Amino acid sequence: MSAEGFNCIDFRREKMADPRRLTEAAEEHLIACAGCQSFSRRVNAQERALQQAVSIDVPDGLAERIIVAGRSQTRTPFKLWALAASLVLSVGMGAQYWHAAPDRDRIALAVDHVMHEPQALMSTRLIEPEKVAQVFESFGAEVRVPLSSVRYVKLCPVPGGTGWHIVFDTDKGPATLLLLPQNTARKARVLTASYGGMGVHVEPGGQGMFAVVAGDEAQARAAAGMLHRHVSWVRADTLTQREGAERPRT
Repeated sequence: MSAEGFNCIDFRREKMADPRRLTEAAEEHLIACAGCQSFSRRVNAQERALQQAVSIDVPDGLAERIIVAGRSQTRTPFKLWALAASLVLSVGMGAQYWHAAPDRDRIALAVDHVMHEPQALMSTRLIEPEKVAQVFESFGAEVRVPLSSVRYVKLCPVPGGTGWHIVFDTDKGPATLLLLPQNTARKARVLTASYGGMGVHVEPGGQGMFAVVAGDEAQARAAAGMLHRHVSWVRADTLTQREGAERPRT
């Protein structure tokens, strides 16, 4: 199905069928549709919670003990199993997230994410600058000079939420940009380092932080500098709101 004929119902049907694999038409629709971005984030969060729940060691007989204890309170079987499932799930939700990780771990996680999606660097289809600008706006940033060299955009589940995975061209070759949510007052600091034979540059920006991954540290810094010439990491309307909040009352 072409992107022109792809609608929200088509996207949600495809997303529910396989949350990790979307067709090109679905990816293009997602870039431009705020409603489906919100839907995709909810589905990704549910998938992540389930994965965390099944990846931990749960004490043997936990669900059975909950059910036995509940029988004395005449609970229905459905409520008992729901209680057991919620307790197992809550244990899984105790994992440490990306935004709370030490700097070195953030660097490693950024490179690992890029290495797990090698197909992103193989994409040759240029994304329309208007759609790219919408992605940055959804992250709380603003494109001041159009980015015409972006050839991959995908909304991905990441530790701590859902982030954007972007590949763009520089004069030194392709670079990867990860727009990462940060649900804590502790901001990421500006950092450039090497990991796994690649360079990573991390800065606070938008609704959290962004990481640029390239061939080496110099390329990562240069790619981040290129982005700064095109992107304001705080939208103008956000700045106006902050200035109004900080202006002393008379």
